Amino acid sequence: MHTVKILVVEDEPELLELISETLSGPQRYVVTAYNGADALRLLRKEPFDLVLSDIRMPKLDGIGLLRKITECSLDVDVILLTGYGTVENAVDCVKSGAADYLLKPFRIDQLCDAVDKVLRERSLRQQRKSVGNLAKMLGLNNALQNHKDMRSLVKEFVLQVGRTFEPDGIAMFFDDGQAMGHMRHILVGPIFRDDTRIRDWFLGLSQSLLRQGKPRLLGADLLERVARRSGLVSDEGQGGHAGMVSAMIAPVSSPVSKTGAIAVLRSCGQPPYTLQNLQLLTIFGAHASSCFESFQAIGRLRDVNRQMVTSFVSAVEAKDPYTRGHSEQVSIYAEALGREFSLTGRELEILRIAGTLHDIGKIGIPDSILNKPERLTADEYEVIVRHPVIGRDILAEVDSLHDVLPVIYHHHERVDGTGYPDGLAGQGIPFLSRVISVVDGFEAMISARAYQPARSLEKAKTILADGAGSQWDSEVVEAWLALLHRKEDAFVLRRPPAIRCAGASSLQA
Repeated sequence: MHTVKILVVEDEPELLELISETLSGPQRYVVTAYNGADALRLLRKEPFDLVLSDIRMPKLDGIGLLRKITECSLDVDVILLTGYGTVENAVDCVKSGAADYLLKPFRIDQLCDAVDKVLRERSLRQQRKSVGNLAKMLGLNNALQNHKDMRSLVKEFVLQVGRTFEPDGIAMFFDDGQAMGHMRHILVGPIFRDDTRIRDWFLGLSQSLLRQGKPRLLGADLLERVARRSGLVSDEGQGGHAGMVSAMIAPVSSPVSKTGAIAVLRSCGQPPYTLQNLQLLTIFGAHASSCFESFQAIGRLRDVNRQMVTSFVSAVEAKDPYTRGHSEQVSIYAEALGREFSLTGRELEILRIAGTLHDIGKIGIPDSILNKPERLTADEYEVIVRHPVIGRDILAEVDSLHDVLPVIYHHHERVDGTGYPDGLAGQGIPFLSRVISVVDGFEAMISARAYQPARSLEKAKTILADGAGSQWDSEVVEAWLALLHRKEDAFVLRRPPAIRCAGASSLQA
């Protein structure tokens, strides 16, 4: 579990100690500073999740610290503490970017409530950002699918890196020029056009870092020192380094050249890159490597797309140990039930894919909600019912899955109109969604979950029959029960042991 790092900035020693002791605990690490200047130095050295800062302090006050945090684009939330409780003061705090503020004197429970609220909102923001990164990855994969030669494929990859990371310069290179269609390196961006010395310096620096064989994040101080050693900046600070604030480099390989890299550079006026940015660039590099290899082998990247989607499903099921193998079983059941309705080959393929991917949106749901054994609160329920929307948004980037999206998006609708996300009813629900809904519900019932033990096969059949016409489509339920009657052994008792072990005895009831 992630350890929350909190920086408390207060010039009154007694209050500083009290706040520090109150907020310290399991999964929380508290650091203290007596003024804004010391706090800023700490923030520039290491990442924090939350800053609690007094407003009136020597050297650098709380508002000034908050503005410096904003100027440096540091990813940290701030709660300001003030003994001057006016409307104007509160407005200044909010305008400066504070997540919240507390008026002195405050009670301990008020402090804890404010901290918990800000950290909870930060966690949800980071969950949404993770989903956004998945969408970017699928967008990258989609963009790389339709190129006929390696040269255009590499250029498309560089273009996607530019759109995602918004650098002032991009460098991509391999130790063998054949890897990029007889191009040894690509340099893109105005910062390289304006000064050839910067171009040569950054290319050399990137190639030097590449030999270390691991991703690197370079801050402004390190870039300045390297540029100074290279003679690009004089000891007096004069030179053409263009105020470079941040750079990243990540490995990329190809079947021809096993050594290559993608590097991005930002200059003054741009926010510095973060570790999260480096992680995403590293994933981009790894995916590009897979794409280049697949391109050489088969000329198209559809297999890569399937592997990526499968890895997403594995990631979802890793979050919830009770559902491991669930998506695969739903896919098998859905295709078998689809054949009962004499569906076309393409419709059966859509059912297979939708069955596999129907819960992919759960990757954006906190583990604490997915694995909660007790009844969900109203707020938690509102979070979990968003997983079809999240799933649709993730997969919307893949052109080949567009006809699968409605099936996934509507698989929790009910025929009586009380389902989600859109409250569709009866024939208004896509037929394939109605098929997925029945087999998804059945598979969930006969499997152990965090919130309930596995039900017996007969109990699951009874629940389906009772819910026909209200929760589920009557015709689909009837067809599924008839199919189970004919092929029960094939569909249930022969499930993989990892899926049926939790409820094996109950299946015989």
